[in-house]
Amino acid sequence: MKTKQIFSGIAGEYFVAGELSRRGFIAAVTLRNTAGVDIVASNEYDSVDIQVKTRTVELTENSWQMGSRPLQVKKEWGRSFYIFVAVHSIPENQHIEYYIIPKNLLNQKVENEYKKFLKRSKKSKQTIEKGKRVFWLEKELPELKKLKNRWDIVFSKDPMAMAQKILREKTNENHI
Repeated sequence: MKTKQIFSGIAGEYFVAGELSRRGFIAAVTLRNTAGVDIVASNEYDSVDIQVKTRTVELTENSWQMGSRPLQVKKEWGRSFYIFVAVHSIPENQHIEYYIIPKNLLNQKVENEYKKFLKRSKKSKQTIEKGKRVFWLEKELPELKKLKNRWDIVFSKDPMAMAQKILREKTNENHI
């Protein structure tokens, strides 16, 4: 991994922790010693696990790497989230995008897209990198743009139901 990518990944975690703190939640960044959890956040009633995925806008396409293992859906992940962060490598451009997505929802969608990709690649005899999963916001899952800045999902009573309701809505409001 390049140094710039490492720094943007670390910055993404702290940007997310800062946003949660700004909204009145306690956010603790783990020190890379908790598998699949970058931030543990809590309020007076509940706590959630967050995995942050950061990309640098100028250096990557509108996608995030999801690893090579099959992505699972687990009941105990009902309060687990991915927060995808898009940052700029140019410090003067301070615009940061956040996509807040329940872990089970995204895992299910990315796995479905991966299976479709495998079928297409077999038909076209396209060479593929076995197992590589990528979350393509624009190409494959543009409906998830509706979850941009939807911080209200994190501590909602039923995050999965709320996210699915938002995805069914016709308009996209940016919740800041």
